[in-house]
Amino acid sequence: MLIVKPVATSVAQSVVRAVQRSVRTRTFVAALTVGAVLGATLFGARMASASLQVQSYQRASESEACVAQPGETPWEASWGSDPSWKPTWEQWANAGTGGWTCTRSITWAKTQAPASSGSVTYALGSIGPGGGLVFLISGGLTYEMAPKTWTGSSSDDTPAVNWCSSVTTNIAGAVGTSIGAGSANSTAMQSPACVTGAAVSARAYGGGGFTDWFLPSKDELNAMYSYSLVGGFNTATYGFASDVYWSSSQSAATTAWLQNFVNGTAISDAKAYSLRARPVRSF
Repeated sequence: MLIVKPVATSVAQSVVRAVQRSVRTRTFVAALTVGAVLGATLFGARMASASLQVQSYQRASESEACVAQPGETPWEASWGSDPSWKPTWEQWANAGTGGWTCTRSITWAKTQAPASSGSVTYALGSIGPGGGLVFLISGGLTYEMAPKTWTGSSSDDTPAVNWCSSVTTNIAGAVGTSIGAGSANSTAMQSPACVTGAAVSARAYGGGGFTDWFLPSKDELNAMYSYSLVGGFNTATYGFASDVYWSSSQSAATTAWLQNFVNGTAISDAKAYSLRARPVRSF
């Protein structure tokens, strides 16, 4: 039995665990030492980490050969004639009274992958980290839309909500219409004036465990409509109702921009109307 205990320091250390068992009338001791994880610069900026491990087992006498011990893993196949095994006297052997052991050390070096290789590249149509459908990549950001059942309802994007619970309040920070403006618009709409409404509902969505969902801006919502027309669009999970949807872009104190998902037109209409909404997030 081999026991590995990681060493979480930058200074070389040795952690020794001894496990005793009876093998051919003698005590068998296997110890695995995880020395340290060492960083070294290799090939310019690439880094490598090394793990030093030491394994020992007790011998019956000084003259006994370092032969394979049955039932031991993971190195059983390389025991016996393996030239890395060396006989030595170890004080910790034989329950601490000392004795002859066979000992070897093995070092594994692992080249650290570049940071960029660990990141996932999302393409249009793939599923984002929040469980949404990637519909837009713009300005260095990737946008995913929530599934149509994001409210918990089996009906597409229901219940309908008004733009803001205060339908006559001017929210100066929610006037952005461009791609990239939806998050800031939604944050502004979370003012005391909007106790409820489309953006408040979108912000409350927690798909994938994320809390950065928002109501899309006018242009972001239009991009969602455009992507819904692409062949192969997954309507079963992400499809839109033949209806109109709120954007987070205010057009006046009492009106905001909406998108018609029947004919693709964007118009400004009264905030008091109850319309559908769909959260998105960017990353």
